[in-house]
Amino acid sequence: MLAIRSTIFGVFVAASLLGAASAQAQSPSSVVGPYDGQIPFRCELQNVGTGTDFPHPEADPFCVEFDKTSQNVTDFGIVDFTAQEPARVAAAGNKCFYFQRDHWTGSIQQGQSPEIWHWDGDYWFDRARGVGGVSVRNYRIGGQPQSATPFVPEAYKPYFDENGGGGVEVLLDSDPDPSCGAKVDTPEERNEVYGDRPVEQGCIEPGGRIRGAAIGRAHLGTTRDWVREHQLGPPTYARHRLDAWCLVGKGELRVAYGSNGRSAAILTSGRGQSFHGVARGDRLERARRRLRLEPVDRRGGGRSFLVQHGGKRRVYLGVRNGRVRWVALLATKRTTPALVDALTRRVP
Repeated sequence: MLAIRSTIFGVFVAASLLGAASAQAQSPSSVVGPYDGQIPFRCELQNVGTGTDFPHPEADPFCVEFDKTSQNVTDFGIVDFTAQEPARVAAAGNKCFYFQRDHWTGSIQQGQSPEIWHWDGDYWFDRARGVGGVSVRNYRIGGQPQSATPFVPEAYKPYFDENGGGGVEVLLDSDPDPSCGAKVDTPEERNEVYGDRPVEQGCIEPGGRIRGAAIGRAHLGTTRDWVREHQLGPPTYARHRLDAWCLVGKGELRVAYGSNGRSAAILTSGRGQSFHGVARGDRLERARRRLRLEPVDRRGGGRSFLVQHGGKRRVYLGVRNGRVRWVALLATKRTTPALVDALTRRVP
């Protein structure tokens, strides 16, 4: 049974990501945050049932819904389903903004027990911003709710539950497509594509993992102008010696500057950026297992822990209500208590 479950979910993953070129994550650190299955675009959901007769194949955003519940054996439904998949994938190939919703059911005889497998899926990609998402709900094997956790990458597991549901937003393997970006480079165009879901507009992608003296594209020791012009762009908001950017998905990236005007501390509360596998949302127990935590004090409405020190940097972890809230990278010689307080205050 385990082999069957692995095979089935492997098919799901391949279909949900629409092929390696469309929405495959770069790496575990490419996780942006949770995805709840909602349509991220302003579009007509074209329901074509079991076929591929799209009413508006030219649409972009292109949003479709498929019925894949006829994957039976006795009526060769699974053969027909397999034959239709290339056309479904091809329809998404040249789109900048794509959303797909589908419903999967496998059985021996159509409409008869036993149900072999079932799930409802939502998948999308946005090539203008270089992000995509996959969500699964009602995942069952043999009619029984199952967790998809054993079959997803390690970084995805916090976003999947034990009752057959979960979803994750990721950075795409390819960089944002400039030709797609040109379609949403004015407020009017963005409104046409994104409609009433403007939360992430203007937010930046996490930009990569925590490594050396950097979190994503932000590096310690660089000037404020350099951070804004060459690393992260204009901040979402700014304070005295502090810049902050909202992150696609959830959270913020903050950079604090020392008296010399150079970046002295960087903080991320984004789920997509982890330190040795520990990131926002992880339980304190997991952090203790993976890291050596030295209690420091209480900051930002929670507890702080020194994770790593030595050389020219220190790494701190902020915990609130038993879960990791933020990870911060501090230059050893250029940080002051006042600067750290400003950096960690009211982290979202």
